[in-house]
Amino acid sequence: MKFAVCFTNFGPYHLARLRALAALLADRGDRLIAYEVADGERLYPWERIKADEPFERVVLFHGRELEDVPAVECALAMDEALERDRPDAVAAVGYVRPEAMATLRWGRRNRAATILMSESQAVDRPRSWYKEMIKSRRVRRFDAALCGGTSHRDYLVELGMPAERIALGYDAVDHDFFALAADAWRARPDARAGMPAAPFFLSVCRFAPEKNLLRLIEAFARYRATGGTWDLVLCGDGPRAIEIAGAIARSGCDQAVHRPGFLQADDLARWYAHAGAFVLASASEPWGLVANEAAAAAAPLLISSRCGSAGTLVPEPAGTTGARFDPFDVADVAAKLDWIAALSEPDRHAMGLRARGLAAEWGPDRFARGAVEAWEIARRRRNARLAVASR
Repeated sequence: MKFAVCFTNFGPYHLARLRALAALLADRGDRLIAYEVADGERLYPWERIKADEPFERVVLFHGRELEDVPAVECALAMDEALERDRPDAVAAVGYVRPEAMATLRWGRRNRAATILMSESQAVDRPRSWYKEMIKSRRVRRFDAALCGGTSHRDYLVELGMPAERIALGYDAVDHDFFALAADAWRARPDARAGMPAAPFFLSVCRFAPEKNLLRLIEAFARYRATGGTWDLVLCGDGPRAIEIAGAIARSGCDQAVHRPGFLQADDLARWYAHAGAFVLASASEPWGLVANEAAAAAAPLLISSRCGSAGTLVPEPAGTTGARFDPFDVADVAAKLDWIAALSEPDRHAMGLRARGLAAEWGPDRFARGAVEAWEIARRRRNARLAVASR
């Protein structure tokens, strides 16, 4: 049996998921075909990883940036690849992009099991009834779904996918890589070179409006104004970089805010390893995979309640792995910064280790099991659909 998965561009966490899935399928005597729309993307300029993989890797557009591939070309290339490879099951990300809809159409037309991979939540953004109606029609055409956690499952149910046809585990990173890399960096005497001397809060994200960095900077300024001594490190880049630089300059604590830029995985692990706490302040965040990375590195977590990962990685009571906060309430964000900075180092260390243990349960192996579970659900659904059609 052949299982086909399509992602737009393979970053480190896509590859970790695909390797785990390929290994699990191989144990069953099945194989994996992984389609990558383009081998470059301006939105996420990941370092290109070239290595032998345990799955068949197919790039639809070599030497192209994802943003430069027209929708019609993308859909046609996806259809041609599927027609050539004839997989028994197909998994697509979302219900909007052209390759995803082409995958769904091909699967329905060729009697392949169809799986939707999704990490959308109802609270991500304001919803309009006509767009929800279109989404609902598309979602209902898939045989099964693989999503991140309970908030994502609830939204799919709201759109019309029965809960019993939804598996969990979509959102995963290479947990072992970040755990081992962070521990290795902690053991190196030169690992803090270029880092602030003071303890620091670390945030890793795109510099985009939904990441809510302006409120985080304001909250950090309040924390410093009341006697806080930690610094703030903002890793990333993006369309709001100039606006964020201006907010830092106006904050009154610009000497305590640091911007290392967009970092690849190994350098990120160095910053995770030495952070006093990790902060993700997003106003809208389907999951927040950087929280998984930080947890794997054993950093305590301060996570916006709007992040899809919050309920999974930061369970109640507060202090288990960190705390959640209201991203729209600057006073609440500042209070959480003050709270975690006031804890003893042993308390924060214990919190980080609990975060690591919890995140380990949602790594690539969990994605692989969830994908196979969704496949089995989809096959049963497809067989039932075909039986009805043949009567």
